[in-house]
Amino acid sequence: MKAFYIPAGLLAVILGFSLWTGQYVEQRTAHWTALLEEIEDLARQEDWEQAEKQLETAYADWDSSQTLFHTIMDHDELDEAESLFAGAFAVCREEDGADFHMLLAQLMGQLRLLSETQSLSVKNVL
Repeated sequence: MKAFYIPAGLLAVILGFSLWTGQYVEQRTAHWTALLEEIEDLARQEDWEQAEKQLETAYADWDSSQTLFHTIMDHDELDEAESLFAGAFAVCREEDGADFHMLLAQLMGQLRLLSETQSLSVKNVL
């Protein structure tokens, strides 16, 4: 019977960690999405300087989570988000509203995808 406790304990730890990471990723992506929505509002008001500062803040916050994210997620999906951040910075500096809104929408979509891939759902389990 003792031989059962160690594997069962390990499975419980793995399940707990998986549930925690899913929740953590969901919280972080929701936070970044909210920041990007605020940045989008600044761009609509054509306050490009403040939009760039807020984008830098959002990126710094994003970057602070990358060590954990790279251990639990597919790197291609994270690289896509990095590329979208870089594109958003470039377009923000050019003050091109249409492209900026498009890139922010794509970035928010990518963040939702990251959250979705880590959530506890039937399609992720199966």
